Amino acid sequence: MKNLVLSIILLLPFVGFGQKLSPDFTISKSEPFKVVDAKSKEYVAVEDGNFTIAVKTDGERITIQKFDVKGMKEIARNVYEDFPKYTKIQKLLKIDGRVYYVFEAYNKKAKTFSVYSREIDIANTSFNKINKLFTTKGPVVVTGEIKQAASAGTFFNFGIMPKFEVVVSFDESKILIRYRNKPKVKDDSKNKDILGFYVFDNKFNQIWGKEVKMPHTEEDMNNLAYSVTGDGTAFMLAKINKSKSFELITVTEAGLKNQKLPIKKGLLFDEFHLKESANGNILAAGYYNNGTEFKADWTGSMTLSRNVNGLYVFEIGKDGIVNWEHDYPFSLKLIKQYLSDRQKKKADKRESKEKAGINDLLLRNFIVNDDGSIVIIGEVSYTRKEMWMTSMTYVTHFSNMVVTKIDPSGNLAWQKKLPKNQAALANKYESVGGLGMSYIQGEGAHYLIFADNRKNAKLTMDKPAEPHKGGFGGYLTAYKIDDDTGEIEKHLILDLTDIKGVKAYQFYVTRIFEAMDKTFLLEVYIKGKKDMVVKMELN
Repeated sequence: MKNLVLSIILLLPFVGFGQKLSPDFTISKSEPFKVVDAKSKEYVAVEDGNFTIAVKTDGERITIQKFDVKGMKEIARNVYEDFPKYTKIQKLLKIDGRVYYVFEAYNKKAKTFSVYSREIDIANTSFNKINKLFTTKGPVVVTGEIKQAASAGTFFNFGIMPKFEVVVSFDESKILIRYRNKPKVKDDSKNKDILGFYVFDNKFNQIWGKEVKMPHTEEDMNNLAYSVTGDGTAFMLAKINKSKSFELITVTEAGLKNQKLPIKKGLLFDEFHLKESANGNILAAGYYNNGTEFKADWTGSMTLSRNVNGLYVFEIGKDGIVNWEHDYPFSLKLIKQYLSDRQKKKADKRESKEKAGINDLLLRNFIVNDDGSIVIIGEVSYTRKEMWMTSMTYVTHFSNMVVTKIDPSGNLAWQKKLPKNQAALANKYESVGGLGMSYIQGEGAHYLIFADNRKNAKLTMDKPAEPHKGGFGGYLTAYKIDDDTGEIEKHLILDLTDIKGVKAYQFYVTRIFEAMDKTFLLEVYIKGKKDMVVKMELN
């Protein structure tokens, strides 16, 4: 009954809930231009944000577009069909002022994968020659870590899951490309994974590369996160299941070294993220829970749910020694924000048993500032089978967000919870693609941009957010968070059904990006085989 009521609420018309848009944003739109049908669409700002490059991939047909941000018009477009067979994009990378298209291609006969980079000539909106980086010794499979990292992005939603992860050092001088070979032994208790690590400079000249066998079996070892430092060393964090411990694995041209880490005992982790710090050390962050729980739907079926109790962060020196570690448990006050009265009472009851937490919170962004401070952004996200309209189906939810800042010494600077409540049918990309949030790091501020129900325009701290249904318009909303103080500003940027007289028929959160500080762009489909770019300038 609860889910049926939710479905009915989601379908309520929006008439009567119009709100005044924020005067702090100036909105302008481009002239429509011919749509490019492609499964992957990626965007980067170039030339100090005066122009943008869009790369749109549809199999071996790749289109490059250049857009004039000030003039608000498409100024160039070129189509390429000279890519190898079975090409799949892995990443569009802007580094040291250059833009690279990183892709892989499968050799069906040899059952190997080759990885390439291809620099984009920004001035001419063209591709330079293809640069082959390396070829694997055999088949490669998608890893669990990549699945988790891509779960809210373009690749996952279109089924183009990348097999190769591209990681950049803090100073942008080194690039790591890593992958997992397809196991030759199917028995996890006997198989030891073979992982590939290739390190390049920021022009994709190879420094070193090799495949290494892991020190533990697949059954006993969970590979959690990877990083690369400015000296070209690759790092990997692994959970050892049998001993319930963690290891730092260091990979260099000379080989592999693993050492145990003194991680706080009694905490359960499902994921970790690694980043190089400003001083060349390694930072690790992960949400922890005090137990895995099951939730029952209205039919009595049980689904897995993580009850996240806090954040754990530690810094590792290049010698593998933990410099500092901190546990940041969520306060009951934070947990109860934006919950219903029934949920608040449940949280109070759970707190008496030291089990209150935020269910299904996933780590989305891990930002390292130049001063050594870090910002971590989490978002509640889950998919469950429930009643939608008149039938049982799988529904994807994206809910409240938590933003945490930690100062260079490891002390908690501030922590904020931001309300959001979105849902859509899990198998409809047109709807799910408009959910979640887009993170943009501005000058001295952090922006979380998402589509929201009009009724949440004046949401107060003591009320839960009204549900927003993906694909049903809504307001494009931004939370601006001051990096120093954690002060929050909420802005209603635009109405997706009326962007200066034009309706967006397709909205995807991954198509929001920053052109320059306080200037954001969004490409939308407006029907008639036309696209349009919307410019949002924070005054």
